[in-house]
Amino acid sequence: MATNQEQFEVLAAEANYHQRYAQDIQNQMQALNQVEAEMDRTLQALASLKDGKSSMFNIGSGVFVKGELKQVNRLMLNIGANVLVEKDPTGATEFLNEKKKELAAAKHELLQSMQAISSRLKEIDAEARRILQSERRE
Repeated sequence: MATNQEQFEVLAAEANYHQRYAQDIQNQMQALNQVEAEMDRTLQALASLKDGKSSMFNIGSGVFVKGELKQVNRLMLNIGANVLVEKDPTGATEFLNEKKKELAAAKHELLQSMQAISSRLKEIDAEARRILQSERRE
């Protein structure tokens, strides 16, 4: 049978593992929130598209060019793996709203994982306290 010290060390290692995993989940949540905020900005921009309107277009590395919008009813969407499809503003909006639903589902899964980790950390804490109390009695 393992000694109290060995049990305590195992619990500490497990707690450390779960804390690192929780930090990873928080980082993933932050990234998903950033993607969601970008989608919200894009949806707002889609709602205000008009032919002939001037705008700034990002050409990469923080460089923008001023231009005029033409054919706003023909938008190119990157659907993944650098594959572009043409959509009208309504189709683009529907596409982004579907992606937001997928993000919401992913965030929900991450929250469930975080709750499971939190529960396990509480169990570890209770077990560690039990071990410490048992040592004090001895």
